[in-house]
Amino acid sequence: MELTFEDLLALNNLNEFEPDQVCNILAIIFETGREQNDKNAIERGLGFSEKQKLDNFSDYEKATFHYFVSNGWAYLQRFIQTLNSVEFWAFQTPEIENQVIHLRMALTLTNNFDSPELKSQILINLGNTFSHIGRFVEATQYWQKAMRIMPGFGMAVGNLGFGLAHYARALYDEGHRFLFCQFAYKYLVEASTRDDVYKEGQDGFKYVAETIKERYGADNLKNIKPLTDFSLGNSKEETAYREWCIQNTLFINPLNDFLSENIVGHDCFYLPTITLDLDQPPVYHTIYNQIKQEYVSARFLYYEGINQTEVHFSDKENKQMDTLDYSLYSINTEKLKIVFRVCYSLFDKIAYLLNEYLQLGLNPKDVSFRKIWCSKSRKNNQSELNPIIINSQNWPLRGMYWLSKDLVEFESQFSKAILPEAQQIATIRNFIEHKSFKIVEYGETGLTDNDLTFQITRDEFEEKVYVLMQMARSAIMYLSFAIHIEEQKKEKKPSIPVTFYELKDDYKI
Repeated sequence: MELTFEDLLALNNLNEFEPDQVCNILAIIFETGREQNDKNAIERGLGFSEKQKLDNFSDYEKATFHYFVSNGWAYLQRFIQTLNSVEFWAFQTPEIENQVIHLRMALTLTNNFDSPELKSQILINLGNTFSHIGRFVEATQYWQKAMRIMPGFGMAVGNLGFGLAHYARALYDEGHRFLFCQFAYKYLVEASTRDDVYKEGQDGFKYVAETIKERYGADNLKNIKPLTDFSLGNSKEETAYREWCIQNTLFINPLNDFLSENIVGHDCFYLPTITLDLDQPPVYHTIYNQIKQEYVSARFLYYEGINQTEVHFSDKENKQMDTLDYSLYSINTEKLKIVFRVCYSLFDKIAYLLNEYLQLGLNPKDVSFRKIWCSKSRKNNQSELNPIIINSQNWPLRGMYWLSKDLVEFESQFSKAILPEAQQIATIRNFIEHKSFKIVEYGETGLTDNDLTFQITRDEFEEKVYVLMQMARSAIMYLSFAIHIEEQKKEKKPSIPVTFYELKDDYKI
């Protein structure tokens, strides 16, 4: 018997249906609810999803299920957040958090089967959600991954163009902004004529393309100059290193988020112009210098740690016992551990700078990247989001807040983290800093030696360190973008400009 839409909503749960039927029913409920502006129907569908047992679902069916559920949360969000309303700028949004959780679960599952179309759509939606919450650096990378999986996929091309256009608005370097807009225009024009893009999407892409064209002119936008006529160094070693950084999107340079030509091969991004009192030292620049240098140095240590193929002389004649568990002890594995420590520490330094710059009022000794966002309520002494944060309407600042949700400090916070790897990353940090930690060539990752040691394979640890480096890079860039927006809000008072000169490479010994 064929069930009507009303029949579907009247069901108690969907556990008696086959997995593919469950996915189809949820898709019907969510899409019909969206088309009819029926909030109750969407909430009903989400209620079904919370009761659903997935024991007999294949990985493909689980991924499809989570993809549709994330759509349901996205449609519910539209009823709550209208463009540029107070709710639109809210930092805490359960609807968005659930979208991210379900999309990440779906994406992880796609590693177990081959479905380019589903994986691309998941990546596109992740990009769209991340862009909305202010994590536009990662969003750009999600859209590009979708394009690599399905080259020419219209929705991936269009959303990348749309995202680059919005990203450009956060930039304060006019040269970078123009280059962003050139590629945004190129992608938007292409997507607006694609048959695999629905009519509403075509119209949206065309509108943004026209807006860009009105500012710069079509001829200027189409005239993209060569991007490879830039040196990557004076030696083969330096050139190889910089090419590796470019390909792995590790330069502190917004252009590296969507370009892989030589033009992006340096860490040119820095703090914007900041207004200081006459008696105020350039402390923000001091802290940012430190943060950037620690990241850049850690990045090179990582490069050495994963590429060194010969035994280093410092490891020779260092007497150690073979414990017959394939454990690895060398300067290269120690470099990887150092990079992990350094990158993790950068988040708290970023919070330290934010606390001072935004005057959030936290005691400097209590500052951490997880705690920086909250303050004690005067009414009930409970911890809640700081009003300065809530009222900021600062897109990249919100991005940093959501990035902080991917990090945890204590075991009690694992359930609150929305990054699947958060628990393991926190555990690794705890064992590296305070307990027994070993890297092995072969074996299982997890606790060993009567739970006294955390063991991880070299390949997996290299991957975890890379994830942490990417997160640190994003946070460093969001910090500068956020300060730029705050500087734009300041009243223009009479001031005397003070010029700070760029530190010459000759002094970096």
